[in-house]
Amino acid sequence: MIRSAMSMIELVFTIVIMGIAVMSLPLLLIQVQRNDSFSMQQEAILATKSRMGDILTYEWDNNSYNANDQRSYVLDTLSDPELTRVTGTTHRVGYVNAESRRKLFDVTTNPTAVTALGNDGVWNDIDDFSGQPPSTIKLLFESASNLDYVFDLNLTTTVTYAADTANYSASTLGTFVLNPDNNASITNIKTISVTVAGSDQNITLRSFSCNIGEAIPLPSRPYK
Repeated sequence: MIRSAMSMIELVFTIVIMGIAVMSLPLLLIQVQRNDSFSMQQEAILATKSRMGDILTYEWDNNSYNANDQRSYVLDTLSDPELTRVTGTTHRVGYVNAESRRKLFDVTTNPTAVTALGNDGVWNDIDDFSGQPPSTIKLLFESASNLDYVFDLNLTTTVTYAADTANYSASTLGTFVLNPDNNASITNIKTISVTVAGSDQNITLRSFSCNIGEAIPLPSRPYK
């Protein structure tokens, strides 16, 4: 009677192949872990950029927009003397005196005080997002259950004034030093910092928004 059986050489080959497979498992697990970490990092960056994009669609300051004129104006910032208004005018040094240009309010109007940056109950400018819990901001735009993120992410937003040492009215700027977190005085630049924490990620992205108001569209080039 003939019996089917494994030869010794087949058994040896089987053991060798199984050994190689078992030895490869740690490498495979490490690679999977790296892929998951990379995916979490990319998702965290995407979420942070999306939040930043939402914030930058808002006004520079609560006092920037004039509802009657339906446009944003430049605000007076006394701590940046080279960028303040020319006395008796509604423009800054170097302004081109022509129609449809950016200008300041007719009456001196200052930005929000350093100590008052944050939500004032009306979501209309970028510093309204500062210090707000993520749940509040999520509910403002979209329910968290509808977001397409795989991992739980905790986004924290901070808005501060940024200081610089440049002298814009001089022939040369001199030594330019930007301090993105200036809590001492009102300036013409605001720093928006969005930090994402969660799923072993801790990433901060920054963007800057400037006090430049907006120009009135020319009759031949109206807003679309």
